[in-house]
Order: sequence, then structure tokens, then C-alpha cells
Amino acid sequence: MPTVTESDLKELKDLILDLKTDIQTIDKKLDIHIVRTNERLDALNQGLPDLKKQSEKQDNRLWVLISAMFVAPLVFVLKTPVHP
Repeated sequence: MPTVTESDLKELKDLILDLKTDIQTIDKKLDIHIVRTNERLDALNQGLPDLKKQSEKQDNRLWVLISAMFVAPLVFVLKTPVHP
């Protein structure tokens, strides 16, 4: 059965400390990415009402255009005199 020496334990301890440092670094990077993602989502959520308003305006314009295209020929037809 192999024996564990003092240097082996020190090496394991150093490896564990390195892993702990690496995990902390990764954790900080993840926190930064999470914050950035949340900021982007908040910005998108703030822009959605503006897009909705713009969409409603465009819908209104479309209906006005369609109505004008229907009413104009109708008025033209009704105003033209009928020759017997």
C-alpha cells in the first residue's frame, strides 16, 4: 500500500487552493455576465412599450390609407353626373 508523504499532502493542498481560486474567478466572471444580461433585458423591457406604441400608430395609418382608397373612388363615382 503506497504511503502518503508530507510533500504529497502539500501538493494536494496547493492544488485545492488553486482550484478554489479558479472557482472564485469563474464565479466573479459569471456574476458579471449575469449583471450584463440583466441590464440588457431591462433595456429591452423598457423599449417594448415604445415599439407597441409605434405599432399602434402604424396600424392606424394603415386603416386610414385603406379607408381613403375605398372612399375616394366611391365619392368619384357618386359625384359624376349621369347622362341619359
